Amino acid sequence: KRPVFAPSRSTFPPPPPPSTSLLLHLHLLPHLLPHLLLTPTRWEATRERRRAVMGHNKKEAATRKGLRWWVPFVSGASGDMTATLFTHPMDVIKVQLQLTGELSTKKRLSAADLSRVASTAAKNGLYRGLSAALLRQSIFATTRHGLYYHINRGLRESSFARLLGGMQTIVAAAFAGVIGAVCANPADVVLVRMQADPHWPREQQRGYRNAFHGLYSIIRSEGYQRLWRGCIPTVIRAVMVTASQIPSYHLAKHCLVQYSPMRSGDVQTHLAAGSVSAICASVATNPVDVIKTRIINMKKHGGAAHYSGPIDCFARTLATEGVGGFYKGLGATVARLLPHTLILWVVQEKVISVLG
Repeated sequence: KRPVFAPSRSTFPPPPPPSTSLLLHLHLLPHLLPHLLLTPTRWEATRERRRAVMGHNKKEAATRKGLRWWVPFVSGASGDMTATLFTHPMDVIKVQLQLTGELSTKKRLSAADLSRVASTAAKNGLYRGLSAALLRQSIFATTRHGLYYHINRGLRESSFARLLGGMQTIVAAAFAGVIGAVCANPADVVLVRMQADPHWPREQQRGYRNAFHGLYSIIRSEGYQRLWRGCIPTVIRAVMVTASQIPSYHLAKHCLVQYSPMRSGDVQTHLAAGSVSAICASVATNPVDVIKTRIINMKKHGGAAHYSGPIDCFARTLATEGVGGFYKGLGATVARLLPHTLILWVVQEKVISVLG
């Protein structure tokens, strides 16, 4: 018969004495005693509080880590393009108001002028140029929001953070606005021309059917260089709108969260901060917007004003219309930019919360 294996006593370690095993667990008693004495209600509250703390830590970790690289681009484009669908009619009225009384000694627009512009815009279509507006936002908004996030984050983590100080967000917004404006200028040219077409006599209207037909017509008849007409005022306007809109929104949001009962994720906070942002952007950009619109809309032949450049447009407008000429259409600008900015930030925050 085969021998049966019988392990010796030395094969396994001897068990610890009972007193030692008990002493090892006595130090846990003060920690376990409060939980053992909890009622079911208090136990549930403790568990919910623990879950909230864990969720808060996860959110903090995600914030420190940052968004995925493509989320700012997608959220920015989603916000601006959604807002454009609702606010485009006011943009059409704004452009036609900026062209009314061009280089006229009449300082202010009358109620008859406002009524005529509104009726003309309604007759010719309040959504004239919508395809060009969406094409422009798909380029400009995507670029400026995405690049602003990455440039601002890069500056914050670099050695320039202490040097720039509070100017860090403005510098990041300015760089992002310049790049976005240069890339989107062709779509901006088509947009202004489509919106301003009713300003011309019928035989002089350009008659673009959509954004891509406008791009094709300009390249075929005027050359591709014409797609960047008015690029300088467009870039200046983009810098001013980005440098005033984005930093003012984040600053207002930070102040509301810091010094009021509002919370960062509340829609009320986004609406209040967006209102401040819209007013700042409207006042800062309207003069440059007037110059940009008039330069893009001008023709060499056809009896309209022709400018040699942005400086010439600025000087002649100031000489004939005064300072008020640069704020023509300000009411329409605020009426457009205020809801546009509110919708932009609310949609952008929601997209970030879903994708981020």
